[in-house]
Amino acid sequence: MTHNFNPPGFERFTLDSAVPLAVNSNQKLKNIYVKVFVMADLDEEYTSRSLVPMVLRRGTTRLPDMQELRRYRENLYGCTLGSSVLKVGEWQMVVFSLDIVNEAFLPGGESLFEKGLQLLRELIFDPLVEDGAFRGEYVEREKGLLENNISSLVDDKNEYAVLRCTEEMCSSEPYRRHELGSIDEIAGIEAEGLLRFYQDWSSTAPLSLYVSGDVDPAAVRDTVSEVFSFQRPEQKSLSALPARVEVAEVKEVREQFEVNQAQLVMGFRHGVHPGDGHYEALLMLNAVLGGFAHSKLFQNVREKASLAYSARSWVERTKGLLYMACGIATENYEQALEICLAQLKAIEEGEISDEEFDASRKTIINQNRMLEDNFPMLMASDFIWRLHGEELDLGAMRDRLEKVTREEIAATAATLRHDTTYFLHS
Repeated sequence: MTHNFNPPGFERFTLDSAVPLAVNSNQKLKNIYVKVFVMADLDEEYTSRSLVPMVLRRGTTRLPDMQELRRYRENLYGCTLGSSVLKVGEWQMVVFSLDIVNEAFLPGGESLFEKGLQLLRELIFDPLVEDGAFRGEYVEREKGLLENNISSLVDDKNEYAVLRCTEEMCSSEPYRRHELGSIDEIAGIEAEGLLRFYQDWSSTAPLSLYVSGDVDPAAVRDTVSEVFSFQRPEQKSLSALPARVEVAEVKEVREQFEVNQAQLVMGFRHGVHPGDGHYEALLMLNAVLGGFAHSKLFQNVREKASLAYSARSWVERTKGLLYMACGIATENYEQALEICLAQLKAIEEGEISDEEFDASRKTIINQNRMLEDNFPMLMASDFIWRLHGEELDLGAMRDRLEKVTREEIAATAATLRHDTTYFLHS
């Protein structure tokens, strides 16, 4: 177990089933993390695709209910299974995960890792099926839970305003769809149709496997190859990366809602993807603008003008968007909008203080270093970079961040196009 990378790297293999496997061998870990990424376009089936992992977690052919699953997991030293659904650009990503104790640290050296992998494989590919359908009771219960999850998005007005801004900004693009799905489509989903959809999707979807732990990569490859040895038909290819959308004029959308605090969200398009030449300059731009407490939005809109309860910006890296948002009193709309846009204009004109510049770079580099020890996030980040045809190299990224200039940040700010202003008020 001498494989240790610093910064962490991945050894890459291709299984006999043509599924790519990436292994990160790291002595910092006492557990082994496994992630299976299952991809698809963010198409009309997005609600069914979001529901599937919820139904799968209910039981497998061998362990037909959650109680049996829990008992079996307890026998594997309480390993955890999880699933999540994410939106990456105009793709929908379903992630299945396993977190299990490394058997090397246990007396007796059981084949825990292999058993955990088999359980994960069962969960994804060997679901409980009755009379050519998922168990109806499971589907109905999870439909109710999914409906609650989607309807509760409105409870957090900050996030709801961002969601609505995105829907308006990308109204004719797949990115308008929320990764969890649409409430309007849940009622029409039936157990038999959902199984047919799942069988078609899971057998042809692009798959990738990741393993992190204090492991021997060659031994991991052999074990994973054995457990995930099934033959799959030719996989469907994903749609191309989203092209940059040109902005004709700024859309302004106002909506009334019973809110204690109005929400102002501005959406911009930048068209920069991970690995692009301007990527680090974009990260620095966001950090100076509104990513942290030292940033212009926080200092000028919240602290100096006292207009906002919160003021922030963030970058959406896979669709090519940047957002600014603040919570304000309704009557402060015009003033807050003006000051927010003025901060971006100041950056475009090179008005970046030494303090803003140095604090931004230091904070992003610290985040970069922290990613090295956050293995679940590291696996996801590496996978997303590879989807964009790029290699994630944290050390090289830090080197590039050290070289970013004020002029590059200003030039990147000049390429932003203000697309939509969304205002949620009482």
